[in-house]
Amino acid sequence: MSNPSEFLGLGISGLDELLGNFISPPFTIVIAGHPGSGKTTMASTICYYNALKGHKCLYISLQEDKEKLFEYMSKLGLDLGKIESEGLLKFVKIPMTLDLEGVAETISRFASGEYKVLVIDSVNALLDVIEKNSEKRSWLQNFFYTISRVINGLLVLVAEMPYGSESLELGSIEFVSDAVLILKHRIEEGFLVKTLEVRKARGVPVLLAEVPFSISKGRGIEVYVPTILEEVPEGRKRIELPCDLLHRTLNHVHDGMVVNITYPPESDYVDLALLLLSLAIKENMKILFISYKYPPNSIREAILRNLIDRGLDEDLSKRLIENYVVFKSINPFSFNVSQLVIRELSLIKELDPDIVIFHGVEIPRHTTDISYHIRELYNQMNYLKKLGKIVVRVGAYTDDLSYRLESRVADIVVRLEYEGSEGHLGYKAYLWRRFRKPYVATQKEIDGCIEEAVGIVKELATAMRESR
Repeated sequence: MSNPSEFLGLGISGLDELLGNFISPPFTIVIAGHPGSGKTTMASTICYYNALKGHKCLYISLQEDKEKLFEYMSKLGLDLGKIESEGLLKFVKIPMTLDLEGVAETISRFASGEYKVLVIDSVNALLDVIEKNSEKRSWLQNFFYTISRVINGLLVLVAEMPYGSESLELGSIEFVSDAVLILKHRIEEGFLVKTLEVRKARGVPVLLAEVPFSISKGRGIEVYVPTILEEVPEGRKRIELPCDLLHRTLNHVHDGMVVNITYPPESDYVDLALLLLSLAIKENMKILFISYKYPPNSIREAILRNLIDRGLDEDLSKRLIENYVVFKSINPFSFNVSQLVIRELSLIKELDPDIVIFHGVEIPRHTTDISYHIRELYNQMNYLKKLGKIVVRVGAYTDDLSYRLESRVADIVVRLEYEGSEGHLGYKAYLWRRFRKPYVATQKEIDGCIEEAVGIVKELATAMRESR
């Protein structure tokens, strides 16, 4: 267990980052929001996180039932029962049959223990008692101010806002707090969208006032803070391409580069996946393949068939794919834009690939207004660039505006077009890398490039066979 003298935190992905990863005791935070917005979940998460670090937490409930709370939080991955059994959490329910002074006295008596985190859920029960008594409101404000200094730790006050209201009715309690977080939810494009407003954060330069968050089974509450970089980050590691054509025309790539591959809408050009697989094999890199169109097994089988058709052993091909590629699929219409970005970045954070392939990008492209789409895309690409990921966006050509805008976000553009006559259909590829002249490759050149890439795959397959 960590040393209890460590700094307190909130333990919520994204929120600690937003507020500076540092809370200096004594610190008072108000968590307010509409009914069902996640206030108790956030307060419980703060309590649980600090308890795991060795900071004892006292949870005072004026409304919440212990068994119901513990059961719900366990579904979110918070085992409150475990930390309670270890003496790191004490849950106390105070009946509102007591007068204000009696409630305050009870809280003070329990808080006199060695608690570094105190949650009071919710203060509305106290405010309702003294609704029109300004003198008692001032007394209550002073009580909260004092109690945070008694524990010399983190005081979390949970407050409920009426539906339709975005204003707090806490009197001057809001003004003596160090941070005020407002949890909201609204319907957007048919989806329930949860957002967190940082209304106040003393001593922290908060650049984003409102950010999306989610609450999910097994993961709890997660706050997504989009990374908006003031400068476009540089690539670092130089990576050589797997064939002579690409080396001549595109030279090389860096980690952090964005590659935009476009093909005609009536096709799916799977051969290009072999180029990326050979690159991953040559450089010992891991690929995350996210498809918006097909389930993982369909993509896996298509690449496997292609390798087998080119003379590779089926079992070895399966091993290669398993070693270097993870397949995932996402239905972009089951999220709004912010939620989709959260889902994608969660996968990338979890799997930590070197190359991220987004397949079927023409589908999410049309789920929202193009100006909003390109803004989100640009910020996401810069964030992944900062992480050093090679990003490959593969999709069908659907309209000129989308193609031109997305090409401007990319560092490398590959556009396949069909050509031919008298029943002989072939293709050509427009290749462009930033700061270099574009090149139009013939089908013969492209086929030769793919054969070189397959040769790299075959070499590794042979080595794997000989090492058995």
